[in-house]
Amino acid sequence: MQREQLLQQLAELENQNNLMRQLATPKGFYDYWFKNLPKFRTRNECFLYVNDLFYDFFGEYRYSTYNSFQCWSRDNKRRK
Repeated sequence: MQREQLLQQLAELENQNNLMRQLATPKGFYDYWFKNLPKFRTRNECFLYVNDLFYDFFGEYRYSTYNSFQCWSRDNKRRK
């Protein structure tokens, strides 16, 4: 039983680590936000959720506001 719990905890930590790696880059943050949009009523709600996840992992927010996130997104699309 204890072995099963340890394996489950390990799997959860691996998932958390993968999510941290993804959110660590601006593109990964955007991709995760975009993937989760259908789960929220508004784009801003989804942004707040992802930005709070980033805060939980790293102790600071990636973007100060939804508007600053939108600016990054627009600028990034223009560069492509």
